[in-house]
Amino acid sequence: MRFPWGQGRGQQRAQSAPLGLILVLSLVIVGSSVVVSLGATALVDTEARLDVSRAETGMTQLDSQAALVALGNADSQRVSLVGTDRSTYRIDDTAGRMTVNITNHSASPPTTVTLMDERLGAVVYENGNQEVAYQGGGVWRRSDSGSVMVSPPEFYYRDATLTLPLITVRGDRSLGSRASISKDGTTQVYPDQAAGNINPLDTGTVNITVQSEYYRSWGRYFEERTDGDAYYDHENDSVTTTLVVPTGPREVTSAVAATSAGGQITLSGSGTDPARTDSYNSSVGDYSTSRGSFGTITTAGDVYVKGNSEVDGSVRSGDRVEVKGSGVVTRDVEYSTTKHIKGTVNGDVRQISGVEGAGAIDGLVNRRVANASDTNDNGATSSISGNQLDSGDQTLGAGTYYLEDLTLSGETLTINTGGDDVTIAVRDYVYIENNGQIKVNGGGKVRLYVKGEATSASGHHFHIYRTGDVNIDNANNSKQFWVYGQSDFDAVIEGDTDTPQFEGVIYAPAGGVGASSVSLKKAELYGGLVAGSVTVDNGGLVHYDRALRNERAVPKNTNIIRLTYLHVSKNRINVTSG
Repeated sequence: MRFPWGQGRGQQRAQSAPLGLILVLSLVIVGSSVVVSLGATALVDTEARLDVSRAETGMTQLDSQAALVALGNADSQRVSLVGTDRSTYRIDDTAGRMTVNITNHSASPPTTVTLMDERLGAVVYENGNQEVAYQGGGVWRRSDSGSVMVSPPEFYYRDATLTLPLITVRGDRSLGSRASISKDGTTQVYPDQAAGNINPLDTGTVNITVQSEYYRSWGRYFEERTDGDAYYDHENDSVTTTLVVPTGPREVTSAVAATSAGGQITLSGSGTDPARTDSYNSSVGDYSTSRGSFGTITTAGDVYVKGNSEVDGSVRSGDRVEVKGSGVVTRDVEYSTTKHIKGTVNGDVRQISGVEGAGAIDGLVNRRVANASDTNDNGATSSISGNQLDSGDQTLGAGTYYLEDLTLSGETLTINTGGDDVTIAVRDYVYIENNGQIKVNGGGKVRLYVKGEATSASGHHFHIYRTGDVNIDNANNSKQFWVYGQSDFDAVIEGDTDTPQFEGVIYAPAGGVGASSVSLKKAELYGGLVAGSVTVDNGGLVHYDRALRNERAVPKNTNIIRLTYLHVSKNRINVTSG
C-alpha cells in the first residue's frame, strides 16, 4: 500500500541540500565582503590619522620657521609639507581676524581707540573632515568634534605685561610639497610715541578679540595664559579677553579728596551751622572715644575754606587755596599755584609742586554691574522680585544682588553680612528718604556699585534726603560700607530739621576730566569722600576714619587680568610654493 504523502517528503529532502549549500555560500560571501569593507575602512582611517599626525608635525615645523622669519633675523625659510593624494594644503588669506581696542575711561565720554584690526590668514591642511592650520603664530586642529590647540600662538602675558607680536599670513592659494616663507614687513603698534601710545598705561581696558574657526581653542588659551575670563560670541565664532589697567590698590587717606585738576573742595559754613572736618579711628573705638585732628583735605584742584568752617587737620592743594573770613585750618596748608589766607592757619603755609589726582573707576563699576546683572542671588532671597527690592522692611544676606534702583522711603534694608562680603549692583540710582535706612550687621563688607544710567526724580545718582541713614552696627566702622560711582557720579546727602547720618565711604574719583561730585549739607558722614568736586555746606560734618589708611579701596578680583605694559606689533609673512 502506498501513501502519497511519503513521496512528497522525499522530494523535499532532495531539494533542501542544494538550498542549504546556497545559503551557506551566500553567508560566506556576504561576511567576506563585510570583513573586506570594514578592513578597508579601518585601513583608510588609520592612514588618515597617520597623515594628520604627520601634518601636525609639519605645521609645527612651519610654525617654528615662520617665527624665525617674522620675529627673528631670517629673511626666508623653506619647509616640507607632507601629505597623501587624499590631502591638500592651501593658503586662506581671509581666515580669521584679530582686533585690539583700548578704552580710556577717564575721558568724558569714555573713548575707544582701535590699535589693531587685522586679517590673520592661515596655512590650512585638509584631509576629509580633519583640518590642521597655522594661524596667528599657533597651530590648531579641527574636526567634527571641535578644535584643539597643537602649539600656542604668539601671545605672552606675565607680570601685568602683554607682548603680542601678531603674525599674519598671505601667499599662494594652493601649496605643493614644499613651502617658502618670506618676510613682508613689521609695524610697531604699541608703544608708539608719535601717536601718544606710551607705557606704562595709566587707565582703561584693553580688549583682544579673535574671530576664527578655532575661536574656542583661542579662548581656552586666553583663560590658561592669563588666569582670567574669555567671553565667547558663538554666533560670530569669536572670543574676547579683557585686560584691565590696575585701578588699585588705593587708600582713602583724607577726610575729603577731590581728584581732578578742574575740581574743587569748598567748606562753607555760617552761623550756628559750621562746616567741619575732623577724624577718629574705628580700629580703636567709635567717634566719641577716638576723636582726633586729622580731618585732612587733599585735592588736585582748588580748596576754599569760608565762613566759620573748620578743617581740623591739614589742607593740601594742587592749585589754589583760600582761607577766608572766620575759616580755620588747625594744621598746615600746602598749595601749588596761589594762596589767599585771610582766615586762621595754625600750622605752616608752604608751596609744593602739585598733587596727583586719582584715575576714574568707570570700567570697574561697569564690569561689576554687568556681571551682577548676568549672575546674581536675586532668586535666593524673598526680598527681591525681579530686579526690584520689595516694599516694606527687607533683609539681605551674603551674596551678589542686582537692582534697577534702590529706593527706601520709610523702609529699612538690613544687610546681615555674617562676616562675608555683600555686593549690591544698581543700574540707575539710590534714593533714601522719610526715615529710610540701610543697616549693616556682622563683620563683612558691603560694596554698592552705582552705574547711574538714570537719576532719581531729584536728579542725583545717590541721594539721602532729610531723614535717612546708612548705619553700621560696629563702632562707626566705615570700612564696612563702600559706595562706588563713575566719573560723572552725583551724590547729595542733605538734612533739614533732622541730620542724616552716613557711615562708610563714597568713592567716585573723576579721573582727568570727569565731573563727579558730592554735596553734604546739614548731614554727618563718618568715613571718607573721594570725588571730582566736594561741597560741605552749612552743618556738613565729615569725620575721617583713620582706619581707612590701610584699607584697599578697590577690591582685588582674581578674574580681572591686570595690565601695565603693552607691546603689540604686526608681522607679515608670505608663504608660497617652492
